[in-house]
Amino acid sequence: MKAVVQDRYGKADALKLSDAETPIPDSTGVLLRVRSASVNNLDCRLMSGRPVIIRFLGFGLTRPKRRIRGVDVAGEVVAVQKPDSRFKVGDAVFGLGSGSFAEYVAADESELTGKPEGVSFDDAATLGVAASTALLAVRDRGHVSPGQSVAITGAGSGVGTFAVQLAKWMGARVTAVTGAASVEMLRSSGADMVIDYHKVDFTRGPDRYDVILDVSGLTGIRQLLRTLKPGGILVIVGGRGGFGRFLQAGLRRRVLRQPVWGLLARPKVEDLALLGGLVAQGKLKPVIDHVYSLPETPGAIARAELHQARGKLVIHVA
Repeated sequence: MKAVVQDRYGKADALKLSDAETPIPDSTGVLLRVRSASVNNLDCRLMSGRPVIIRFLGFGLTRPKRRIRGVDVAGEVVAVQKPDSRFKVGDAVFGLGSGSFAEYVAADESELTGKPEGVSFDDAATLGVAASTALLAVRDRGHVSPGQSVAITGAGSGVGTFAVQLAKWMGARVTAVTGAASVEMLRSSGADMVIDYHKVDFTRGPDRYDVILDVSGLTGIRQLLRTLKPGGILVIVGGRGGFGRFLQAGLRRRVLRQPVWGLLARPKVEDLALLGGLVAQGKLKPVIDHVYSLPETPGAIARAELHQARGKLVIHVA
């Protein structure tokens, strides 16, 4: 099969389109013909091997153990290992599958769900990491409820665009903090207020929020905490602050008893099914910045590294 592979850590120029062996699923896996995949910040981190702690978590000390990048996937089942599998050959599914920037990927069926009718493979491929992370941040960590005020930094990102829509779906008033290029897109996605962070520091304004989801990592945690209402919650979702920001969140919560949570999400199959259903019902719309072919994958990841994408970058494989 054709796949985008890497034999060394580095930037997007470490990636190349090459021939690779078709994977063989394990006893709980299925083999998928990949129709679409999407790019996440996780792919950039695994590609670069940074922060270095990633290498000590089993991904390879001096070079990547797994040569093929990609996690999000949508495709068709072509082989099933378990006799009592939830899936059969020909089923359209989406979810997670490590090595999805390829024509075929082996995925654990516990990380897949059926693709609803009417949802495109491209849209379904965006839901694995980003939409699941947004859902867990809004629902499980932020405990967003109707009538609350929610601010979302990095709102133009993949996670951010989903978080804005999910918070609105849950009945919140949403302030989206973003760059100038995403302002109109976020207004059309339902944000009640959109702030260009290049022009306005929302933490210095008069407004206070019940929940702040920090996706960008560009504002200090102390400043964000000062912008909460009494009893409010700050959720550190990701961004450019790295693992140090998650560690700081944990220390502040445990030692200083401050209302701040770090979130490293692992999508659940029931959440994937919920998200797919919301897309099918028109209540959630993936924002796709650009669709690339498989050979164009290095360019997609280079764009993701520069934090230039508005919404998701999709790799259309077949």
